[in-house]
Amino acid sequence: MMAEWHVPPDYIINNWTEEMLELMSDKLVERKERENQALRGSSSSAKVSDATLFNQAGNLIKVVKRN
Repeated sequence: MMAEWHVPPDYIINNWTEEMLELMSDKLVERKERENQALRGSSSSAKVSDATLFNQAGNLIKVVKRN
């Protein structure tokens, strides 16, 4: 969890109350659940063929050939 908040453990121990830790944990769980729902909901609708992708992208994609 600490990596999610980008803080070291001693900072949490010295500066957060039990209530704040519980609130932050609850919010983290809620966010992870929303991310999982978004990933499950977009699995089939976000796929397009390569031809469609390149046609829609037009000149936005630059192909560089290596020698």
